[in-house]
Amino acid sequence: MSQLGIIIKNEYLTDIRTKSFWIGTFILPLLSVLFGIFVGFMMEDSELLRKTSAPTASPEDMSGMQVLGMMMGIFLAMFLMIYGSQIFNKVKKEKCNRIVEILATSVTGRMMMLGKIISVALVGLTQIIIWMISIVIIGYMFVVVFSPVIPWNELMDSRIIFAVMWCILFFVGGYVFFGSLYAACGAMTDKDNENQTYMTAITFILLASFYIGQFAVTNASNLFVTICSLVPFTSPVIGCINAITGEVPLYQSILSIVLLYVSAYLSVVFAGKIYTSSLLLKGKKLTPSDIILFLKMK
Repeated sequence: MSQLGIIIKNEYLTDIRTKSFWIGTFILPLLSVLFGIFVGFMMEDSELLRKTSAPTASPEDMSGMQVLGMMMGIFLAMFLMIYGSQIFNKVKKEKCNRIVEILATSVTGRMMMLGKIISVALVGLTQIIIWMISIVIIGYMFVVVFSPVIPWNELMDSRIIFAVMWCILFFVGGYVFFGSLYAACGAMTDKDNENQTYMTAITFILLASFYIGQFAVTNASNLFVTICSLVPFTSPVIGCINAITGEVPLYQSILSIVLLYVSAYLSVVFAGKIYTSSLLLKGKKLTPSDIILFLKMK
C-alpha cells in the first residue's frame, strides 16, 4: 500500500472509531429533526418567525426544480462547512501536539494534507450511506404501515437524476477547493486566535454563498448571481442551484464546473505549499510576505 493509502486508512479508521462520529451520525440528525418540528410549531403562532424564515419567494411561486435547487444549495453549504471544519481541526490538533514533526520525517506535507482531505471525505460518505440506509428502512416501514400512494414517475424524472449529478459534481469540486484552504489555515499557526480568524473568514464566505443562493433561486439571470456562479468561492453553491433550476444556459453551468475544478487543483497546489512550509513553524505570526515566499517555493 502506498504512503498516501496508509495515511488515509489510518485517519479514516481513527475517525470512525470515535464517539463524536457516532454522535454526529445518529444523535445530531435526530436533534435537527426535533428542532425543525419545534420551530414549525413556533411558526404557527409567530408572524415574525414566518416572515424572517421565508425565502425570497414562497414555495407556491417556485417550480419543483427551484425548490429542489434551494434545498441542494442549503445542504451543500452546510456540508462544506461541517467537513471543512473537521479538516481544519485535524490539522490544528496535529500541529499543536507536535505529532506532525514525526510524520514530516517520512511523508511530504502535501501528502499529509491530501490524506486528511480524502479521509474526511470518506468519513462523510460513510455517514451519508448510513443516513440513506436509515431513510430507506424508515421509508419501507412507513409504506408497510400506511400504504401511501408514491409518485414513482415523478421521483424517477430525468431532471431529478441530473440534479443529483450536478450536486455531486459541484460538491466534489467545492470540497477539494475549500478543504485545501481549511487545511492550509489550520497549518499556518498554532495560536488559537489566529486560527479562528482564518477559519471565520472561510465560514463567512460559505454563509454568504448560502444567502446569495436563496436569492439566486428566482434570480438566476441576475448579473451578480452569474458572477458568483463562476467565482470558485461561491460557485459550489450558486452554480449548483443554477444548474438544477435550469434557469441558465447549459454552457454556463459547464463553465462553472470547469472553473471550479481548475481552481480546486490550483488550491491544492498553493495550499500544499503553505501547508508544507508553515506546518513546522511554532509561535510565528505569518505575514503576507511569508505566504508569498511559501508560494514561490517548490
